Amino acid sequence: MKFPLIKKFNKFITWMLIGVVVLVGVNTIIPAPRHTPKSTNKIQGIWVTHVGNNFLSYTGQTDNVFHQLSGLNFNRIYVDVYNGGTTYPSNYSLKNNRITLPFTDPLKAAIKEGERQGLKIYAWYEHGMMLHLNSKFAKQHPDWLLKTSTGEKAIDQHLWLNPKHPDVQQYFINLFTEAAKNYPNLYGIQLDDHWGIPTQFGNHARVMTELTRKIYQAVKKINPNLIISLSPNSPSFSYRKYSQNWLYWLRQGLIDEVIVQIYRKTSQEVINTLKSSGLQEASYYVPVAVGIYSGEVYRPKPINELNKQIAIAENYGYGYSLFCWESTYSPFRGVKPEHKEAFVKTYLGTKKLFFNLIRFLELLV
Repeated sequence: MKFPLIKKFNKFITWMLIGVVVLVGVNTIIPAPRHTPKSTNKIQGIWVTHVGNNFLSYTGQTDNVFHQLSGLNFNRIYVDVYNGGTTYPSNYSLKNNRITLPFTDPLKAAIKEGERQGLKIYAWYEHGMMLHLNSKFAKQHPDWLLKTSTGEKAIDQHLWLNPKHPDVQQYFINLFTEAAKNYPNLYGIQLDDHWGIPTQFGNHARVMTELTRKIYQAVKKINPNLIISLSPNSPSFSYRKYSQNWLYWLRQGLIDEVIVQIYRKTSQEVINTLKSSGLQEASYYVPVAVGIYSGEVYRPKPINELNKQIAIAENYGYGYSLFCWESTYSPFRGVKPEHKEAFVKTYLGTKKLFFNLIRFLELLV
């Protein structure tokens, strides 16, 4: 015998499941209207993490969300495609099967819907040179990993690939040229602060420069118009922490766009950091922007403060990009940490899409 409350709860879940199915069906049949952002030569971007992009793709919400972002006059979307493996099919990288369903391609979906909404879509390779500690890829290629002088492999709770290793170099050349070939309508490829090596492994500035040069040249042979974007920290920090000499890369013509991460709590801290950000010199070579942190998903930055930081970037003549969609505009915004953690654990532990969605909705009720 079931208790009345349990019956009501089961009925609620049943109708919620039906609602989700209907929502996905409606979004598939009735796409959002086309839209084009207001024309500007400034970068107005936003990052979407691998979890967020997969969520949008599986629920049929990519079109609606991109329509919203286009209406807000964003013009670039940096879609995370490389974290624990690729989120798209690759002949060279393992696929991130923890959050990516078989026979799906969230990057392809993002490019398709981005074109409808006048958005430039970038494939953002978030993890760059680093791998998770339990990486299957690392176990397959133990000789590709770096060690410190004391034999340590893990720095910043990650393993790191050796950029001097010929096979590592070829792996990245293959990875990026594959994306350039398979996604001809992709607007750009983005690397970030993890496209470098922690200096605990020694100074790898020269070898990272040469690897970047090889990749840039290889990609441009396939698609000369494909933008190579970089989102580093300030020049001094990047070099000191990650052997990333990105201002030199700019001078060498190896980067087409730069978004410097200035993730600060207050607008005054942003102003103070701009002086040493390298953006002024970078702007002589390529389009530039300020990377602005919009807070944790469960503790988002107040909109007023976010708008102040955007205004500062614009007043200096720079573009901006927000990190990230999940903490700025998504339904995850404001979810309590324990609820988000429970959802993520459930989501990552199963491939049953609708069960995952229902669990998430349960936590919000």
